[in-house]
Amino acid sequence: MARRKGFVILLAALLCLTMASPAFADTIKIGGLAPLTGAVAQYGIAVQKGVDLYIEQLNAQGGIDGSPVEVIWYDEKGDEIEAMNAFNLLVDSDGVVGIIGDVTSRPTLAVAELVREVGIPMITASATAYDVTTDNPSIFRSCFLDPFQASTMANFAQQALNAQKVAVIYDVSDDYSVGLAESFRAQAEANGQEVVAYESGTATDVDFSAQLTNIASKEPDALFVAYYYGPAALIVQQASKPEVGLDCYFLGADGIAGIENTISDTSLLEKKFFYSDHFASDSTDPMVVDFIKAYEAKYNEPMSMAFNATGYDAALLLCEAIKAAGSTDFEAVSAALKSSSVQGVTSSYTFDDHNDPIKSAYIMTFVGGKQAFETRQDP
Repeated sequence: MARRKGFVILLAALLCLTMASPAFADTIKIGGLAPLTGAVAQYGIAVQKGVDLYIEQLNAQGGIDGSPVEVIWYDEKGDEIEAMNAFNLLVDSDGVVGIIGDVTSRPTLAVAELVREVGIPMITASATAYDVTTDNPSIFRSCFLDPFQASTMANFAQQALNAQKVAVIYDVSDDYSVGLAESFRAQAEANGQEVVAYESGTATDVDFSAQLTNIASKEPDALFVAYYYGPAALIVQQASKPEVGLDCYFLGADGIAGIENTISDTSLLEKKFFYSDHFASDSTDPMVVDFIKAYEAKYNEPMSMAFNATGYDAALLLCEAIKAAGSTDFEAVSAALKSSSVQGVTSSYTFDDHNDPIKSAYIMTFVGGKQAFETRQDP
């Protein structure tokens, strides 16, 4: 009888130990998809640095319930096929439980099809195309959407710049650019603004003089440049040439971030180029101040762009969801993300029915060759 009683006590002790054991593996693996080389590497590196900063801080505090977190990064070079191949490696070979990425919209849209099949939770810090999260219950984002920021810029042009005649130039080969252009035009027309020119080019163009000359002949008050920072720099510089003679405000979306590092004459941007972004580094919010201080200490450089912050928030949101779910089950983590109520460095986060965050946009300009906060647009 005593032996039987001892066995029962031992069995109970073992059950208690089992119940008290960590809910997670020794290391929780998360995948990272980003262009770390190539034409849009500036964005990918910015996201990566924000993510890595958060993970470093999290692990210093004990990880998730005692389990450290590891991010496995793949460089997809801004290419859809590379992105899909990297996704398959992360899921099939590396055994990740969630993914942060992708960065630009086209590779993210390509990967979204694979996410739909697998159901793994994924959060992008920077892909703003509307369809990224459409009919995909496990994809989220820490950035706002293209329709919101394009509409915001049309409203800003009318209300702050008194721009009644506007023009658009966009990349017909890029979903991000096309979506921005269409949304800006729709909002401008709804506002009663006159869209006097709607010009397009392709991703390989380096000479926009024909489109800009036509736009100049229409004498717009503002030109919406639905391009990333590289082509946008060419457009601004070519617009200033005497033979083109385009004198107006320039507007853009978050892809403009970084243009000051690629344009030869930053005076062309001075209080003349305005764009929407996800973050204002001159905020006095304590969480923002602490984030910037930690970022500069880790990388020995100032923040490069808002995607440093949205990358940080993306990592925060995914890790908080894993913790809230109490497991790495894909469906449970996605459900926890959906019900998030989390304070990040760029905004407080809740998600709408489309898995998009309800957050503010910041209108930025340039002063002294550097980004400068202009105003904030709330949803």
